[in-house]
Amino acid sequence: FNAYAGRGEVYGITRMSRRPELVGVGLFGIGSALLASNATQVVFWGVGPVLSSTLLALHSDRVQRRGGELSASKEAQTSLMPFWAFLDGRQKWADFRSELVPVNAFAGMGFAFFYGVGGAVRPAWMAFGKRQKLVP
Repeated sequence: FNAYAGRGEVYGITRMSRRPELVGVGLFGIGSALLASNATQVVFWGVGPVLSSTLLALHSDRVQRRGGELSASKEAQTSLMPFWAFLDGRQKWADFRSELVPVNAFAGMGFAFFYGVGGAVRPAWMAFGKRQKLVP
């Protein structure tokens, strides 16, 4: 059963990047490097994930190209770098917008706000990573 059988090879988030899960790991690494307080943390949390996800994306493309899973048409229509295919005209923003599910987009933005920007508005009992003294 494939609900997307009639859509072709390129649809949804693959319009943005061929490896969206690895883009997420790379963005995590960039964000972690910006928050790091010493060189060891920059290397471990920043350089490591960015370098690993980049090399894994290149390796995955090579293996899938060799095995025939990555067709020439899909490779020509998409890019490894996020949004690069939109910027050079291989993809159209209108197609991406038409496939976007508004409920999912708002849920993702709400989740990002709550965990990213919303730290100032969270109650004290939801302070992640901080030890709180419990008064007996």
